[in-house]
Amino acid sequence: MTKIRQLLLIAAAFAGVCSAQYQEHSPITVTAPKDAHPFFRSQSMPRWSQLTPEQALADAREAVRLTRERIQAILTIAPEDATFENTFLAVDEATDELQCVLLSIQHLTYVADSEENRAALEEIARLLTDCTAEIFCNERLWTLMQHAATPEKAARLSPVKQRAMQQCIDIFVDNGINLSAEKKAVKTELEKEMLQLSMLYEKNLQDFTQTWELHITQADELMGVPPEIMEALALAAQETGREGWLITLRDETAPSVMAFCTVEATRKKCWHAIYGFGVGTPYDNVPVIEALMEKRQAFAELLGFKNFADYEARTRMVHNGDAALAFVDTMIALLKPAYDEESREMLAAYGQFLGHPVTKLQPWDELQAMSIYLGHKSTNVSMMLHAYLTCEDVINGMFTVYGELLGIEIKELPSAYVQPGETCPEGVIEVWHPDVKSYAMYDKDSGTCLGVFYFDLYRRADKRSGAWCAPIRLATPGPGGEIVEPHVVALVSNFAPPYPGQPNLMVHDDVIVLFHEFGHMLHHLMSHTELKGHCAMGIAWDFSEFPSTLSENWAWSPEVLSTFARHYSTGRPCPQVILDYLVDSRSILRATTYMDTLRKAKLDLEIHINYQDKFKGKSIDEVSHELANACQLPYESVPYSPLRNLPHCFSGGYSAGVYSYIWSEVMAADAYTVFAEHGMMNPEIGKRYRETILEKGDSIPADELYRMFMGRDPEPGTFLKVHQLNR
Repeated sequence: MTKIRQLLLIAAAFAGVCSAQYQEHSPITVTAPKDAHPFFRSQSMPRWSQLTPEQALADAREAVRLTRERIQAILTIAPEDATFENTFLAVDEATDELQCVLLSIQHLTYVADSEENRAALEEIARLLTDCTAEIFCNERLWTLMQHAATPEKAARLSPVKQRAMQQCIDIFVDNGINLSAEKKAVKTELEKEMLQLSMLYEKNLQDFTQTWELHITQADELMGVPPEIMEALALAAQETGREGWLITLRDETAPSVMAFCTVEATRKKCWHAIYGFGVGTPYDNVPVIEALMEKRQAFAELLGFKNFADYEARTRMVHNGDAALAFVDTMIALLKPAYDEESREMLAAYGQFLGHPVTKLQPWDELQAMSIYLGHKSTNVSMMLHAYLTCEDVINGMFTVYGELLGIEIKELPSAYVQPGETCPEGVIEVWHPDVKSYAMYDKDSGTCLGVFYFDLYRRADKRSGAWCAPIRLATPGPGGEIVEPHVVALVSNFAPPYPGQPNLMVHDDVIVLFHEFGHMLHHLMSHTELKGHCAMGIAWDFSEFPSTLSENWAWSPEVLSTFARHYSTGRPCPQVILDYLVDSRSILRATTYMDTLRKAKLDLEIHINYQDKFKGKSIDEVSHELANACQLPYESVPYSPLRNLPHCFSGGYSAGVYSYIWSEVMAADAYTVFAEHGMMNPEIGKRYRETILEKGDSIPADELYRMFMGRDPEPGTFLKVHQLNR
């Protein structure tokens, strides 16, 4: 069923909470603190202090044993007695504990990185690969499924169950059930090798991020860097017992240095690290990419696909790799006039700054040129708005805005960080770090608890960079589809931590990130489907960014910002003139931002479609430079390929799928016009959005869901108009 597909997605991404009803928001109940298998669903909420790498391995092995035992029980069914419930649904439920272990250990590896967690993750991923391979290769199970899926039996099922049954059949076919025994063995070995390479890619990124640093002892090497950044660099050096200034990838200060430092040699050193990402070191990922592309192509051909992009697109809205690449090329052509105009303006501004005309850039000068251009084009609205965005006000305001729009209410839960061996207080939600907070989301009308979520917002050394939304546990639906155990989700980001004695202020870019990830979280928590496997985690991959991308619009809306933007010291509302500046600033470098995503999407698709013809045996940087020529700035020298540091497509779930971001941008811009016309917090529109998009998950095809909300397919022209790119 679709949960098996979810398990495969989780593997690719490696590299009863409360009663159904509540009275006056009664506290979340938490079960006894000790359990033989804490990674399983047997506890109402995860006890993170018990989730050690050793326990993860023990629980994973037990989960695999249980899965195999349940599959064997299914195999005893007589073919004529096979039904949807005792075959398809039973297979889906057989992997429940394995999914719980996998989601939790993946999450811990990202938020509390350690060699022990990584080793456990790698071993569990191998166990998963072996276990799922056994299921997909089982001829007896396949025979039972065919008997359970006869037309007369299928006709008695609900449309949702019919969809789940067909999805499961497709998954078995796409994963080689019809292959010979010899080819099945080859497939299993390829899966193991691809998984190992994906994890090595991610490991190299993490290790290089942790180890690279640039220690500077002479202030003149950092000329032009603003005082607040210099202070952060000095503090980083002091923390390591050194004098001077320390630039690292861990605290993401290197891009700021590149943007402001007037010393070319310093910018170039940072550029080598940020974009070369391990070049000339043991962490260089180019050999990993080359080996992985060979394996992926062989895997796709073994299963009857032309290339790996076609294999990945089989369950996506776009359907095949060529269609995805055609979409990207079309969007590049549509965006190019606006992009070329922005590029000319930026080069002119940079030339004015340098005192001579500029027609080409060195790659390490690009961020500085963009910084100069932004200074010419706009008032520093980010700094003006900064004082009005306290973290607490933004979060509470976001909760209130979505509460009004979607008919939900969010309450913070008592939480505590517990050391291993200690006992969590009764009625308190345990968290994995002292900075983490927990919340419950309720439906306003019925009082149903829709889910519980964690916020882990601040940067720290053992945490993966970036921002993401991670499912921890999936809701358990009851016989009538009611929620028995709600979803549990984590929203994770890397915002700058608050300084003691200073107001905890956010920059507007962080507000955008927060709203984006909260859009993902709403999709996860509010999906309310007949079958667990159809929750939001199971949706078409190129639909997954739609709710999150749409959600970004609320972070730009003066109507929304005015509800919570208050000065941190006076409490006065943010002046309208600042909000107007903000709206105007949204169009600045907009084409450049989207073209950057399209460039990565194009290279992601090209290498997965045309690796043998265009990349093999050649410099990945030179080939990428040639392929991206129409959608990048004119450079003096060959830049590093974005593929060197693009975990989305090599160690994440976006293999041949980075285009999804622009695909979703087109849908989001189109859908935004409905809210813009009727009000960003209009409860009637919000109800329609909740019922047609958020709650349905994967129970209905994504393109049908979009038409249910909009009444038509998305129109790319609306995307250009909304973002003022139709030049």
